[in-house]
Amino acid sequence: MSDVDDIEVEISERERARIRKRVLAAEKEKLDLKLPRGINDDIEQIIREEVE
Repeated sequence: MSDVDDIEVEISERERARIRKRVLAAEKEKLDLKLPRGINDDIEQIIREEVE
């Protein structure tokens, strides 16, 4: 994925709550794995989908 360090995006409280809910679900899903990998990529994808 590309760097987006200099981009500022306004996110409403509703969007932040939706992002938190999706991230927590993704993390919970990974906890069941013996070798949980790729959670950072999953979180980045969730954020990208929510702010587009």
